[in-house]
Amino acid sequence: MTANPIAPVHDLLAASLRAWRVDGSVARGADGSLVLSTSGTTLAVSRGLPPFRWIVTVGARRRGVTSVAGLLRTVRRVVDPDHQPNRLRIAPAPLVLP
Repeated sequence: MTANPIAPVHDLLAASLRAWRVDGSVARGADGSLVLSTSGTTLAVSRGLPPFRWIVTVGARRRGVTSVAGLLRTVRRVVDPDHQPNRLRIAPAPLVLP
């Protein structure tokens, strides 16, 4: 595990904003958290306590997430509310086609 897990998450969030084509920036907050700013939204990402690895704060609302994938989903919902996520469904199929 990385000694400072915030640094790779900073890079990941900055790259994610570019990939999502969302104008914004990611900076270090005074308290060591990450502050993500877009045209209409500012949110903070900080380390959480188990079972939550990360805490995302938007205004007065705080939400705990347990994984990096959950962190990215939560951040994307806030910075790009029009995004429609793709769902992958895996279902059993018959071994022999009828």
